[in-house]
Amino acid sequence: MTRPLPPTRPVPAPHAPPAGGTAAPEPSIAACRRAWQLLCGAGVTTLAATPLLGADPALTDALQDAFDAGRLPGALIEAEIGRALLDGPRDATLLAAMLLAAVALDRFRGGRRALLLAGACAARARRPDLGAVGGAVLRAHATLVLARRAPLRDAALLQAEACRIDAGRPATLARNAVLWTGVRLLCGAPLTELLHYAQAVRQAIPPGGASAAACQLDGRVALFRALAGSSHEPDLPTVAPDAMQFGCWLGCLQAAWLRGRTGAARAALAAARQLVTPLTPPCELLPYHLFGVLTLARLRGMPGSSAQLRDHRRALQAWARRAPDLAGAMALLARAAEQDAGGARALCAYEGAAALAQSNGQAWIAALAWEGAANLCGRLGLAGALPGYRRLALDTWRDWGAHGRVRELVQAWDAVPATLDPDQQTRAARAGTVGELGIAIAHEVNQPLAAILLHAAAARRWLRRGQPDTARALDALEQISACGRQAGDIVRSVRGLARREGEAASTFALDGAVGDIAQLLRALMVRQNVQLETRLQLAERQVHASRAQVQQVLINLLLNAIEALATVSDRPRRIVLESASAGPGLVELRVRDNGPGIAPADRERIFDALYSTKPHGTGVGLSISRAIVRAHGGRIECVPAEPHGALFRVVLPVRSVAATAPPSASHDHA
Repeated sequence: MTRPLPPTRPVPAPHAPPAGGTAAPEPSIAACRRAWQLLCGAGVTTLAATPLLGADPALTDALQDAFDAGRLPGALIEAEIGRALLDGPRDATLLAAMLLAAVALDRFRGGRRALLLAGACAARARRPDLGAVGGAVLRAHATLVLARRAPLRDAALLQAEACRIDAGRPATLARNAVLWTGVRLLCGAPLTELLHYAQAVRQAIPPGGASAAACQLDGRVALFRALAGSSHEPDLPTVAPDAMQFGCWLGCLQAAWLRGRTGAARAALAAARQLVTPLTPPCELLPYHLFGVLTLARLRGMPGSSAQLRDHRRALQAWARRAPDLAGAMALLARAAEQDAGGARALCAYEGAAALAQSNGQAWIAALAWEGAANLCGRLGLAGALPGYRRLALDTWRDWGAHGRVRELVQAWDAVPATLDPDQQTRAARAGTVGELGIAIAHEVNQPLAAILLHAAAARRWLRRGQPDTARALDALEQISACGRQAGDIVRSVRGLARREGEAASTFALDGAVGDIAQLLRALMVRQNVQLETRLQLAERQVHASRAQVQQVLINLLLNAIEALATVSDRPRRIVLESASAGPGLVELRVRDNGPGIAPADRERIFDALYSTKPHGTGVGLSISRAIVRAHGGRIECVPAEPHGALFRVVLPVRSVAATAPPSASHDHA
């Protein structure tokens, strides 16, 4: 059931070398703005293009330390830019200008000027006489500038080059590895590649002080190992909380969320929030926003969580607008998590996020989306859809190489309680029928909605012309009205089930009610490669019953038949839906499929409450259907179909209005 992932083009890993302060939230933004205005006035590429550069190790180290720690060295940047305009540039000027370009791109609408400055700095950084500052400049260009504007593969290549330049500098080695694996993670690299490189670099770092950069790398290795299912965990150095950098807290956030420790994830999220600056690399900033949404979605209802969730989701949306291949799937997943409390409609958002992530090669994001869809189905009791979403989540994690995550999910999902109390049965049956039907018609509704958007755009174009073409604009508006009516008809046809309207007995045409359900499920059958044949023989027959409940029984039987046919591959998948007279005062509905059929022992029990032949079934759908049919004075049975499959027969009496009472509430579990 997994969609094929496009191959990820390999990016060379940086060469691993031979073995051998408190962060401020956002200081000196005003200083950076003044420096940017000075540099723009002098010409943005003037400093970087100057051929003569002098060394200033102290300033270079100070700037690089601030960059490595994720702090914004605004005062240092302003001072160095101002000094360089008077006395000429130094090595440190190149790094200060690169950091300033990143800040301008993020906050000052630097745009083309910031990109020109960053490109010129990167070109100068490749000179062999620049020494240590060259790697730092290229690293800043890759993680702060290119990641915001260029295809992510370009950023990964440049980051790899920066790591090779810095290969002999243990002080920056750990941070380089964290950033490179972060960029490659967003590119969709296999988990084995990321783990292999992170472990190789960690082993190459000389033992000794527990630096914050080493702590970040250790956290990254531990996370990758847990996902991959390694039985050995690395030794984690202890770092004082006030020395923890943004990347450290990000690792804690991700690990806590994956292990279901929501309280720890919330604490890590709050700590990381205090350390975000314009110099936070996108390869860390985007996962921070994504896991922030996922964490806060679990805390829905707590004071302030909804507002914070919206802030993270909007940040991802802003990123998706300027870098859709990088953040588009994350933004969709964030929207799905925000809508999760709304019920089945969030499933379409999860599906969209997974599809976009897989098309971009971001398997781990797709796996998170399928996992979210599966968990939502479990909460809503959507027994028919639940196994499929779980299988997609497990297959996608497994394809990425996260076998440890697969084992964790299998263990967690198999631990779901096997029994439901009566109230849970009622909710599960109602949510299952309405929710699965909502999934089935979602794609059908999307067609008229998409047409509405196209016609609206056309109408705007005709009206914005120098001489507006009102005739064509009016025609487009007529098309919008027609599409709106089409979508409304689809929604109204299931609103009775969703809101339990029309639950009281009424007189209606049986074939008309059956035909409505066949039409609603036809799109789902087409996607499942199932042929539906209808043989409705009661065109003139009126029945007096609860239309919504009769339709619910029919939906349950059809959805079960569709699911049973999923394993059939040696013959065309076929369902026959019939209505016929069953004798004086009786009508009969038949649902016949040519699937694998139902074993004789199971046929005796499938209508029992909590009995299911499906691995993850709740066992309430058919029992509720039998309760509805009995409440109407009818019967339901299952017999073998020849030569393959199962045949369900629903026999209902045709009763007069006077003799009909609404179905007893004591039997109504729908």
